[in-house]
Amino acid sequence: MDESSKVPVNAKVTVRVTPDKRTAHAVITAPQNGGNNPTQEEIAAAIAEAGVIHGIKQEVLRILTRTHDYGKQELVATATAPGKGKDASIALHFTAERELRPREMEDGTVDFKDLGLVTNVTVDEPLCTKTPPTEGTPGTNVLGEPIPATPGKDLVLPAGAGTKLSEDGLQLLAAISGQANIVNKRVTVSDMFNVEQDVGVATGNIDFVGSVRVRGNVTLGFKVKATGSVTINGMMDGGSVEAGGNVSVDNGFNGMQSGVIISGGDVRCKYLQNGKVSAKGSIFTGAIIACTVRSGAMLNVQGAKSQIYNSTLSARESISCVNVGTDGHSKPVVLEVGSDPELTQRKVSNPKETADAEKKLQSIEMLYNVFAEREKRGILPPDKVKDYDNIKHTRDDLHATLAALQMEREEMDERMATMGFGTVIVTGNIAEGTHVVIGAERYVVPAPNKFVRFRRDQQQGIVSAPAK
Repeated sequence: MDESSKVPVNAKVTVRVTPDKRTAHAVITAPQNGGNNPTQEEIAAAIAEAGVIHGIKQEVLRILTRTHDYGKQELVATATAPGKGKDASIALHFTAERELRPREMEDGTVDFKDLGLVTNVTVDEPLCTKTPPTEGTPGTNVLGEPIPATPGKDLVLPAGAGTKLSEDGLQLLAAISGQANIVNKRVTVSDMFNVEQDVGVATGNIDFVGSVRVRGNVTLGFKVKATGSVTINGMMDGGSVEAGGNVSVDNGFNGMQSGVIISGGDVRCKYLQNGKVSAKGSIFTGAIIACTVRSGAMLNVQGAKSQIYNSTLSARESISCVNVGTDGHSKPVVLEVGSDPELTQRKVSNPKETADAEKKLQSIEMLYNVFAEREKRGILPPDKVKDYDNIKHTRDDLHATLAALQMEREEMDERMATMGFGTVIVTGNIAEGTHVVIGAERYVVPAPNKFVRFRRDQQQGIVSAPAK
């Protein structure tokens, strides 16, 4: 027998690292001829020789020195896995899906005409905000090398028409004022709000920062309010409209004694009946029946069967119409030109505002005098100093308000002095008793007439001539 075959051979430790360097395994071969099993130090040395320096399982090494499962791969080191970053998220700041319900008031009552159909946004208002993804935390493989982190997935803000990105790119802002919606998975803002039905119990009132188009009617007791223009393809049947721009009603306006049209621009309507109409611009219609109508420019009542009766009309520049009044017992028609409806209203409201401000100032002056005297005598308590400052600010504001109102009165007087000129042109019949007012002059038509033009002469007052 070969003597060398009896030489003791100690157990051998082999350490293998996986290609991804995420794990390391040790394999122990059995000792021969009474050789020794590996010590914990020898196993650790084999691990170190393989370059493994991270994630070593010390408890496994201790077990391997006590329990020997020769030829089996034993996991001796694992990498520290990288932490995945959080995905980006986007939070909407408006309600995309609206559930129409009456609005509860602070006092517990319910407004059945405010169903929340319109959600207005204004320029630069945030529509949605993105929380960016996080980078995550890097890991370490068994060789001590870094494992790159897996960042969270990013998202792109769903910018659509009428929107813009904030400077930091984390918010989607309204580029225009209007209605925010989600269209084809993109956030959009439109300055045109379309109502595809009647404005009534199904929609509630409409209040929109932009323009409104109503495909149906505006029904009794309901209102459309818009900062832009309002177009109604049906009729106004007891409803009201307030627009910052033009108002157009295809099939006429019947105010039913309560309906109102207020326009910051022109008004175009098939006819006007039983209501009030006021426009800063011109008014174009075919007939006016039992209305109060005020135009800041021209009032044009034209049509094959155009008629005005039982109404009071005023326009700053001119009134052009066909048939005026009736020979019956209805209220006489009043045609007034050369006045500014807005100026007339301010002439009435200015004195009321002045009286209110003077009354408030009188009360504030009494408090001011008491506090001023105490301060002068050095007996004003420290906790009253702030109250005294507030009183002084209020007093100053009221003085400024009264000065502005006084200046406005003087300017209105100057404007009124230069007004009072314009024309009234009737190309059909004008009834006896019709009042023609131009500036401060009033003329009552003494007998039925036709094809007549009225103007004001500085010496003769209101004079008439055949209409051309």
